[in-house]
Parts: sequence; C-alpha cells; structure tokens
Amino acid sequence: MNTADALTDVLKAIRLKGSTYFCGGFDAPWKMAWPENVNTGAFHVIVKGHCWLVQEGSSEAIALNQGDIIAFPTGGAHNIADKVDSPERLLERENADITLLCGTFHYDSSINHPFVKDLPCFIHVKAAQTPNLDWLRALTLVIVEESKSPTPGSEAMIDKLTEALFIQLIRLHVAEHARDVNYLSALVDPQIGDALNCIHGEQEAHWSIDKLAQHVAMSRTAFTDKFTRMVGVAPKTYLTDTRMQRAKKRLAEDKESMFTIALESGYSSEAAFSKAFKKFFNLSPGKVRNKNNTE
Repeated sequence: MNTADALTDVLKAIRLKGSTYFCGGFDAPWKMAWPENVNTGAFHVIVKGHCWLVQEGSSEAIALNQGDIIAFPTGGAHNIADKVDSPERLLERENADITLLCGTFHYDSSINHPFVKDLPCFIHVKAAQTPNLDWLRALTLVIVEESKSPTPGSEAMIDKLTEALFIQLIRLHVAEHARDVNYLSALVDPQIGDALNCIHGEQEAHWSIDKLAQHVAMSRTAFTDKFTRMVGVAPKTYLTDTRMQRAKKRLAEDKESMFTIALESGYSSEAAFSKAFKKFFNLSPGKVRNKNNTE
C-alpha cells in the first residue's frame, strides 16, 4: 500500500521519450516552420540572441529572448524567425547571432489518459521573469554541449535531460495554473493529488472509493464530485483504468501468473479478470503475454 508519485507513474504509462535533434545558429534572414504533429510535442531554447514566434491561427508575434524556453506539449504548428516577415530559409553557421536548441517529446496518446488530454498547448518560460530558474537554463546548456560535441553516452544523456526538461516545464505550468480545474492541477491538489498518489502507488487492489474518501478526510459524495470535476472521470473509472494499464504492463513484462495479476487487480478469479481485461482493451490477457513472448 505504498503511495507513489502519480505524475511519475503516468509518465511511465504514456512512455514519455525526449530527444534533441538540432542545435545551431542562423544568418539573417531566416525562418523555421513546424507543422502540427500528433503525439509529438516540440520545444525550443533561445541559447543566444532573440527572435520571434508566431503560432498557427494567430497573427500575434511573441518576442523570444536569450534564455527563454518555449514548448508545445501537444505539437501545435508554429514558426520562429529572426523577423516576423522573414522568408523561410535556413543558413546554419557556428558563430551566428541566433542559436537555437530544438527537440521533441514523444508519448503514447492511444492510452487516452486525462493527463494527455489536459496538456497545455503552449508554455513560455521567460528568462527575464524567472531568474530563479537559471539552473534550468544551465541544464539546457549541458544539452547544447552534448549536442555539439557528442561523446560515448551523449545520446542517452541528451534524451534523459530532455525528458527532465519536459517534466520541469509541466511543473512550472502546474504551479502557475494551480487554480485551474483539470488533471494537471489535480496532481497538486491536497486532497485529489493525495488520492491520485494512493491509486498509482497501489501494489495490490487495496483502495476503494470509500477508503480513498476517508483517507483524504472527505465524504464519499464530496470526494467523488471533486475528483470527477478535476480529473475528468469518476474515481471508480480512474481506479479501474489504472489497474488495467498496470495489469497489461505486468502481463507484458513480468513472469507472474495470470491468477496473481488478476487478484492484485481486484478480481477474485482469472476468468473474471480475463473478461474485464478483454472488454477494456478488446484483447485477451493471454494474447498480450503471448505477443511479448514471441517478440
């Protein structure tokens, strides 16, 4: 019955992967355009100089200055240029006036998790307003150096640091929008966040809605209403979904018996578990295990 960090568990469930694919400087005039990309977010760090950002569907240009970090967690289309009206042209040069670090975040949105649904479209961390985040910009400089001068292990380090950057950007967004009513704000809510940690830290089928409500000192009705409003689904649905995703992962990766997994997922028999699992995933647990064994 150990509690866990719900966000960490969710990031594992959606299989978050980060990567940095470009770091370079440009001669003016220049413009870089990114089309909308489903299941793939993008980020840019202004390492040197300043430039302009325009999001698709908007006529407003946003000034980006040295040290700024911008991200599109849901992969929105946008362009960045030295000037708003510059033509689309790339001329990379090592000592140019503008240096950008660009990368992507990949995740599995087919899991249909509330976290993915509530990801913000755009995050802008302004250097001038966040001097307390110089450590975060120092992290991006490590990515820059590893990108420019790769050595053994650089790719793995860059990917992990990029994932850390994504997590910190989400943390910053949550802190600035703690009063929003969505899954991200639920993660830091004293009551619903605690309940989410309990659900994600469950090793066996310990928690019920009554126990969760009692644990966070709320009535069942008040807890259900608040949880549903913030998370987007009822606590019973979320609890079942989380158990099913965990069971699928265990079937694919572990050598435990199906009966053990069934019991620890809250089912009294393998038959009951198999029926519920197939209804949830449209795939039998046996096929999940067999597929893993044949790969």
